[in-house]
Amino acid sequence: MSTPSSTSHASEWIQAYKIIDLFYAGGLLLFTVIRLLPGHPGFQVVSSLTLTSTVLVFVLADLWSLHYRARTFMSNGLIPLLTISFACLGIWFVNPYAVMWVFASIPVLFIRLPLSPAYALSAAGVATALGVLLFKYGLDSVTLARLALAGGMISLTLGSFLKIFNRVNNELTEKTLFLDSTLQAIPQGLSVIDKDNRHKLFNQQYCDLLNLPRSFIETYPTLPEVVQFQIDRGDFRDPGDISPETRAYIVSRGVNVDEHVRRHYVRKDSDGRYIEIQTYPMASGGVVRTYTDVSKYENANRKLQELLTEHQQISQSVLESMHRQMVDSMTELALTRDNETGLHIQRTKLYVKTLAQVIRHSERYSEQLSDSMMEQITLAAPLHDLGKVGIPDQILLKPSRHTADETVIMRTHAMLGETILLAAAGTDRGANSLFNIAANIAGGHHENWDGSGYPRGLVGAKIPLEARLMALADVYDALTTERIYKKAWTHEAASAEIYRLAGKKFDPDIVAAFSQTEARFREIAIELNDAAAGETAPQGGQTL
Repeated sequence: MSTPSSTSHASEWIQAYKIIDLFYAGGLLLFTVIRLLPGHPGFQVVSSLTLTSTVLVFVLADLWSLHYRARTFMSNGLIPLLTISFACLGIWFVNPYAVMWVFASIPVLFIRLPLSPAYALSAAGVATALGVLLFKYGLDSVTLARLALAGGMISLTLGSFLKIFNRVNNELTEKTLFLDSTLQAIPQGLSVIDKDNRHKLFNQQYCDLLNLPRSFIETYPTLPEVVQFQIDRGDFRDPGDISPETRAYIVSRGVNVDEHVRRHYVRKDSDGRYIEIQTYPMASGGVVRTYTDVSKYENANRKLQELLTEHQQISQSVLESMHRQMVDSMTELALTRDNETGLHIQRTKLYVKTLAQVIRHSERYSEQLSDSMMEQITLAAPLHDLGKVGIPDQILLKPSRHTADETVIMRTHAMLGETILLAAAGTDRGANSLFNIAANIAGGHHENWDGSGYPRGLVGAKIPLEARLMALADVYDALTTERIYKKAWTHEAASAEIYRLAGKKFDPDIVAAFSQTEARFREIAIELNDAAAGETAPQGGQTL
């Protein structure tokens, strides 16, 4: 057997040697007590005490050396060899029963010495003892053969067992060293937690990454105890960088948490590092946990996200600028083909904005009319009659009223404007898309609440809100401004007409909003009056 100092389990072997020495000491003391009982010859008592006390002194010296020096006294084979030698003397000077110490020492030889010396010394010890028994007591050959067979059986049995044990132990030691070196070479921190939630295995990287004292982990604490240690140390002071799953685990201190689930999350430690934690459940009920410093990747990813966000913001800003330029260009195009004045566009845009600002306070429209939505509606309002660019001049600029057929053609401007604007929107068809909103206004601002409008005959709330806002604004402006075929209505007359058409042409909610903003409508009409601005009066056409 190998010496304890040459194995990876030296302390266990030293403990085993101590136990063997204690049994030795106990046996020697018991033997001494028996010898001191009445009925034994004085010479035998003296001889026995001399031999046993001598061996006992060496046994106690070996115990002292094992305990304080972590090694045997003088040599590994000292105690069994000394015992066998003194046993042979005991057979000669005391009685033949001292042979039992020879057989008792054979296992110790195989435990403390390599196999070859153990075989040789055990055979020599048995042969010497049998020789003393033969010459001193004249034992018969049958008894001697039995004793020799017993000694041989003990030696062969122990030798065969320990030979296999040594081979298996060496293989296990080699694999253990290989696995341990592999474990320590892994760049990730790793810990193995058993089914009782207690640490069973870990590497140095685990201690380094989590800044845990190795001496603490070597006590094999439970996972909740490690979490509590980190909490007490203040590792989780910044909850903003802790995932909800980790936060729940921290709050519960890991108690009653089902670890037999695969997990993957990243948390930020007190040093600002990002640690990726993954758990892998094992069939035994335990779990393998890996810890990786992903700060480089996490910081790069966060920087990339910031750059992407910045790029999106810039792109969105550029896109919005392009859209506004396109709206301005389309508005200019519409003005070249429209029979309305430029101030008509400005007035209707302000009317729509005024109505939207009031109606947004209604619970029904509060979510729909966000700040961005209102801004987009205001920007899109000037394009409501863009479709008129496709109406022939003889119809668009006709100074008198249209015929029935001309009216049909004139009304196609709503669908034509919607088509142009949807083409401009392209794939950007979101609810808050500028051109999508503009298309809704162009295609729907001649629809009526009761379904009598055109081009689709939509009813009620099926008409887009932005188109319903523009419908009222457009009609109010048409009524209060002068055309070649009519005089301008007063504000009061136009307001009365709008109230009359509530629930028929206009959304009642928007008419209610108009009732709250009449004063503002009057101000806009006066401030942006065509005549006051020196605009040329329209020369033809009709507002439908």
